[in-house]
Parts: sequence; structure tokens; C-alpha cells
Amino acid sequence: MKYFLIILLIFSGINSKAQDTTTIKWSLQECINYALANNIQVKKTLLSNQTSDANYQQQKNNKLPSVSAGSSFNFSNGNSIDPITSNFVNQSILSNSYSVSGQVVLYQGNKLNLQIEQNKLLVDQSKLYQQQAENSIVLEVIQNYLQSLYYAEGITIAQNALTTSAEEVKQAQIKYDNGAIAQLDLADLKTQYASAQYSVVTAKNQYEQQVLVLKQLLELDPSVNFQIQPVSFSELQTVIPDKQTVFANAADSFPDLKIYDVQAEILDKALSIAKAGYKPTLSLSAGVSTGFTNSLNNKFATQLHTNLSPQAGITLSIPIFSKKQNKTNVTLAKIDIEQNKLDKIAAGKTLYTNIENAWQNAVANQSQQASAKVALDNAELSYNLARKKFEFGGLTATDLSVSRNSYLAAEQTLLQTKYLTTLYTSLLNFYQGKQNFN
Repeated sequence: MKYFLIILLIFSGINSKAQDTTTIKWSLQECINYALANNIQVKKTLLSNQTSDANYQQQKNNKLPSVSAGSSFNFSNGNSIDPITSNFVNQSILSNSYSVSGQVVLYQGNKLNLQIEQNKLLVDQSKLYQQQAENSIVLEVIQNYLQSLYYAEGITIAQNALTTSAEEVKQAQIKYDNGAIAQLDLADLKTQYASAQYSVVTAKNQYEQQVLVLKQLLELDPSVNFQIQPVSFSELQTVIPDKQTVFANAADSFPDLKIYDVQAEILDKALSIAKAGYKPTLSLSAGVSTGFTNSLNNKFATQLHTNLSPQAGITLSIPIFSKKQNKTNVTLAKIDIEQNKLDKIAAGKTLYTNIENAWQNAVANQSQQASAKVALDNAELSYNLARKKFEFGGLTATDLSVSRNSYLAAEQTLLQTKYLTTLYTSLLNFYQGKQNFN
């Protein structure tokens, strides 16, 4: 009985896990929020922020003095100099020495302060890189989410086509049974029905594959049953903003150009640090030492007090000739400054090109929607008339199939233009800082 209860509990646990197939459905904003919190690339930038901050704190600590302590034990035999008394003796000597010393840089051409300021700028820049990584992942989520919506709409179109095809086959079967149409026409419509079934399977597979891509982008666990929140294209904003306004807002709010502005300040500090190599270094050092030796008869504590020796000094180092290394460092720093200016210009062109392409695609697809809608209405009217003609025997099954395929093609074209308009408009809105996607 006991073993039976154990087995029952085990299978109950397995069954409860098997039944835990809850599907989570997220909106676009929920997907974005989850991606920002869990994406690996975004997490890496957070670690880079921590590294930059640690380097900044260490650079500030470099202004503090360095202090060290030391101790040594020595043994000598025969003629030797006592390391504590400095007397020449001929005996076995056991000695201990102890010391504490410290050093602090008083002046180094303001190099330490410049390095602190430079590391503070690196902290600010690392935050911009984090924002850039977040923007990149948001853009990817938007594109993949809307692509999933597009395929979801494709499933609806394919299922509607399958329903219509099933009705046509049913009507054709009745006509064939009554001798109104040939077997070839019936076979043709059954072939079209099979093709419609295949289209439904294909549409569902495309949707599931796209959802899988989105799921991987969100870093979701493979065991999670994830789907997107169904949204109608009519619910999404498709008002195309002015491209110059978009670029101005993006240049002002996006980190893509700000990174190079901060980099310019960092390189200016690097140039000043390189020039500091020409200036002298002044440092202060101090210390105290003592020791014990068995060559004296005094006690250990007494010797430590008697042999106590404090020291202090100031060191001035003036660079005279460094094999022109300082000159080379200054030249390289100036080259880096000019290179950064060119990099900023290239980044600005890239940002403007991305916005220009998105704007042109949005405008083009929005313009095509009108003609695509007219084409769909005409194709739908033609298909409805073709179905009526087929019912009364005025049209062959082949002609009906041609009319249906034209209607489906027009419906797919309109869907594609809607999707692309929504996609590129969403990208333009994001470049403007409009990040609230419901």
C-alpha cells in the first residue's frame, strides 16, 4: 500500500507538470519591456557600465598615498656587517628588520585630475552605449513582432480561402451528381481545395517560425508557450511624420551621435594627459624602520625603540629626453581627435540614411495601399460574379480558380502594403522617441 501511494504521488506530479501548458500572450510593449530586462546584449552593456564605474572609482583613489609595510629575517655567519648596527663583526648574527613606508604624488602635470575627468566621461559614454544597445533590441522586437502580426493575418486569409473553397467543392459535387458539370471540373476544384489546405498549413508554419524568432530574441525559456497579442492593423498608427523632424529628434535624443560628442571630450583629455608628459613630477615619501639583532645585549623591545629610524623626502623628476615618446603621444592624440570627427559625420549619415529609407518605404507603401484596395475590391467583385456564373453553369471550374487566385493575390498585396506601412511608420515614431506601443 505504501509503494502504491508513492507511485501515485509521482505520477500525480508528472501529470500536473504536463498540464501546465499556460500560454502567455504579450503585446508589443510587453515584449519590448521583457527584452530590455532580459536580452543578453543589453545585460552585457550593464556589466560594461559597472566596469567603467569601477575604473572611475579607482582613478579617484589613485590620488591617495600608497602605504606598505615590510619585515625581514636574516642570518649570517663569520665576518659580516650587522644589518641593524652596521658594525663589522665576526660571529653568527640573527636579525629582524621592520619598516613602514608611504608615498604620494604631489604634482604630475595635473595628470591625475585629467585621468579622473576622463574616466568620468567614460562612465557617461558607457551609459550611451547601453542606450544604443537597448534601442537596437527595441527595433528588432518591433520588426519581428509586426512580422508575426503579418503572418497571423496571413493565416486568417488562408483559412477564409479554405472555407470558400470547401463551399465551392460542395456545390460542384452536387452539380456533378446531377450531371451539370464534368468530372474534370470537380477534380479541378478538389485540387484547389487541397492547395488551400496546404496554404493554411504553410501560413501557420510561417507564423510559428516567426514567433520562435521573436521568442529567442526575448531570451524566453524554450519551455514557455508564447504567443503574440492579436492586434488589427487598423488599430496601429500609420500617420507618417516629416523625415526632417524625425532626424532632428533622433539626433537630439538618440545616443548614436552623442557617443561621438562624449568621445571628443575624452580625446581632449587624452591630449592634455599626453602633454602632461612634458611636465615634471613631484612626489613625497616618508617611512620608519627598526630592527633587532642578537649581537646586542639589549632586549627585543628596547632594541626596537633604540633602532627606530624615521625618514622623509621629496623627489622631483624632470623629463629631459624620452626618445620623443611624449611628442609621439601628442601627435597620436591629435590624430584620434580628427578621426572621431570623421566617425561622427559617418554616423550622422548612417542615421539619416536609415530614417530616409524608412520614410520612403512608408510613403511608398501607404501610396500603394489605395491602388491595392481598389484592386482588391475589383478582384472581389469579379470573384463573386464568377461564383454566381459557376453556380448557373456559365463558367468553368478553371475560370473560377483563376478568378479566386486573382482575388487572393490582391488580398495578400493589400495586407503586405499595410504591414510595411505600419512597420516603417513604427520605426519612424521610435526614432522620434515615441516608445509607447500598446
